[in-house]
Amino acid sequence: MPGTTTQAFDPTDGTTPVTLPTQDPCCQSPCDPPWRIGPSCTTFTETKTSTVPLVGKVATGDFGRGVVTINVTYTHTLCLTAKQRGGLAYTLTLLPGEKMTLYHSDRYRRTTSETERYSVQTTFAQFVSALYQQQNSNDSSQLIQVLNNQTQSASASGGGGFNFFDLFGASASGGASSSSSSSTGVDLSTQTSANQFLSLAQQASQYTDLQRSITISSYEDSQTISTTQRTLVNNNVCYAVTYFVRKVLDVYVSTTKVTAVTFQVTVDNYVSSVLTPAQIGLLPAQYQAAITAILKNVPTVGEVIELPTVLTVPTDGVVYDPELAHCCAQDPELDEANRIKLEREQAEAQKIGLEIQLMTLEVQRRQALLAAGTLTPFETPPPTTVVA
Repeated sequence: MPGTTTQAFDPTDGTTPVTLPTQDPCCQSPCDPPWRIGPSCTTFTETKTSTVPLVGKVATGDFGRGVVTINVTYTHTLCLTAKQRGGLAYTLTLLPGEKMTLYHSDRYRRTTSETERYSVQTTFAQFVSALYQQQNSNDSSQLIQVLNNQTQSASASGGGGFNFFDLFGASASGGASSSSSSSTGVDLSTQTSANQFLSLAQQASQYTDLQRSITISSYEDSQTISTTQRTLVNNNVCYAVTYFVRKVLDVYVSTTKVTAVTFQVTVDNYVSSVLTPAQIGLLPAQYQAAITAILKNVPTVGEVIELPTVLTVPTDGVVYDPELAHCCAQDPELDEANRIKLEREQAEAQKIGLEIQLMTLEVQRRQALLAAGTLTPFETPPPTTVVA
């Protein structure tokens, strides 16, 4: 029959031929697309604004006093590269034959309603946005709302929630990116922006870990609404087993890239359009030399900084790491009795294996006799004794 495979008969192990159908993996439904190999990344966008004074030579009639407003847009990318064991959440030691039930509960699920519940990644992104707002505008309202597990739909009603691709630029005015500062003291270097974002993301990770705490205990709280029970049994008769319960962390690598640089010149009644450094030739000639000198300290588009320090973000998962004790918990006599029992079982297993090999050789001998045409009985009957 087409599309089938037949298992050959093997007399040595006594198997019989079995016909197994070969099924196309995509015959019942379309095949899934292949899994993509590589890190999973989340992108945050930040725009910094710096106002630099522009002073010309009034005596020569070049121009008076003005300002240059420089906008630099950075893209901060967090790429998931690995998993890591986090802090110790619980430790349990079971003696031989002991059994214990653990109650695994999530405080976040018990203290928030379904409409206010988010994933860990969303909670982390909310803290990043709230901490950024607090850092640059001294406004802690958004951070307080996130800490109180309140939804952010009122402040982001236009987009239906947080925009992960422009968290720092989200504003009620409808599209204008918020600036971290608008003074002459703003450091626009890519390295500084990368360090500031990593520091802010580390604070957001700590806030996320505090809010998404997991409780593991050996007793059930009467006020606990949602718990997961797990029963651990140590079937070992000699050694104790210790379980180390640790949180699972996501490990991210932070990369910062300059994606856009624009500037605008304002001198007296003259206001230029928003230009890029490549469009400096569109300015009046008397401004070009001074603007070129100012833009020398501005990072160029495409500059990338990858920080060596990784960022760890907590997850909702935990891992149980069992560890076998080094010393036996039994008396020496019982331990020796177990060893003798184990050796006896090993000897029985070896005996059965040798008997199987002997039976295999006997089958081969009989097949050889049949192939040679010898039809005499394989085994000689025992001689009969005639009693007179």
